[in-house]
Amino acid sequence: MNTSNYADKQIFKVVINAPIDKVWSELVNETEPRPFFWNSNWDTPALEPGNPYRVTSNGGKTVAVIGRVLEMDPPNRLVTTFRLTQLDDPPCQVTYTLTEVEGGTEFCLISEKVLAGSKSEKSMADGSRFIVENLKAYVETGKVTFGARIMLGMFSLMAPLTPKSMHANKWPLDKAE
Repeated sequence: MNTSNYADKQIFKVVINAPIDKVWSELVNETEPRPFFWNSNWDTPALEPGNPYRVTSNGGKTVAVIGRVLEMDPPNRLVTTFRLTQLDDPPCQVTYTLTEVEGGTEFCLISEKVLAGSKSEKSMADGSRFIVENLKAYVETGKVTFGARIMLGMFSLMAPLTPKSMHANKWPLDKAE
């Protein structure tokens, strides 16, 4: 039972029919938009422990997430702080684990230290489902699910309506927590 101000840990798992190195490579790809992360890019001096990062989209004009890399053990584990810029909630922690299993790679996304009852709690659960489902589809087929493609198309059309609070100039790397 959870007795803190934090929600229970959220755990989302899937087996991806691909070698662990391929799944890891897609997860940490810093050079191209990642459609399973809403066509976003890592923006960081280097994806390594201690460094800040931003998750940018819309050609780097929008910042949806800021954080700091806490741990990195390629190709098995990446741990970051994670704060949604459109919400005033405090940062949480996200852990990605990859394990070789029969049939491919088990990918696990764990969100913890999320403020209970917060908007971040629901957003993290919905976002985690999207990431897990679409990372699997993308690695196995080269494209995300049909529903995700529709959603990404809508996001692209609505990019000019992005809240000013998410504009990149409001979220320099030194604001990462």
